[in-house]
Amino acid sequence: MKRHLIFLIILVTLNCQAQENYLQEKDIDVYGFNIHYVEMGNGPTLILLHGLWGGTNEWAPIIKPLAKKYRVIAMDFLGFHGSDKPEAKYHNALLAQFLHGFIKNMQLEKVTLIGHAMGANAATYTAFHHPKHIEKLVLIDGAGYRNPNRNLSKPPSAMMISFRRIVTGSNIGETKNFLKRRVLNKSLITQKWTEEAFYMWLNSARAIGDMLQEGGDLSEHEMREIKIPALILWGSDDQVFPIKNAEKLSNDLTNSTLKIISNAGHLPQIEQTEVLLNVLIPFLESYD
Repeated sequence: MKRHLIFLIILVTLNCQAQENYLQEKDIDVYGFNIHYVEMGNGPTLILLHGLWGGTNEWAPIIKPLAKKYRVIAMDFLGFHGSDKPEAKYHNALLAQFLHGFIKNMQLEKVTLIGHAMGANAATYTAFHHPKHIEKLVLIDGAGYRNPNRNLSKPPSAMMISFRRIVTGSNIGETKNFLKRRVLNKSLITQKWTEEAFYMWLNSARAIGDMLQEGGDLSEHEMREIKIPALILWGSDDQVFPIKNAEKLSNDLTNSTLKIISNAGHLPQIEQTEVLLNVLIPFLESYD
């Protein structure tokens, strides 16, 4: 009986270790809605937060390297991709509310938030309103400043016009052109990536349309009150949010370090994966 019990314990342990070594797709209920996420690894928890035009897939190049030492979780925001898409008005506070609910329902005490663009907006909002849960911040080509003009009537932006063409015209060609404006190395834009992006954007059209008009939610004063250690990573050739945005963010986040990723546009985690990891991992380890 004792031998049998020991064998079962070993079997369960080996099974758990095996599960930690491959990417698992999961779902969790948050405030009555299904939130989709992927998970890999074991250790201190990192939560990866996608940008407006991405999903859990935008983190594919860095999940496995990080999972060697960390529990890596990449979630789809409410309204996006694999998560539920209720009829709602989408805005940063709503996404951050569900992020906070996700952290609580996962029973996570302390996490590091790694956010790209829109995901960085949600990360800074959460760090300001719920700092006790956040150990570190990594902000990639995104900040979270409040747009003082977002409630004013104004003509649609070039980005909004392009997005409408993609959605209403079911235009894969326009999708490729859209990606080209975000990536410095155009050879990365394969037909597979273009098609995946196109169908993902169609699937999340309502949330994307709302969030395109949002901007962030924090004032300069509120941003300065965030004292959590932060790493700011920015593509040297980002055409969506130029480097001046990174410099302002670095000045306002007084406990932050700014690193510019050379030869990268708006997606340095895809365009310069190794370079980004060589900066990111030492930052994570310095606070472990």
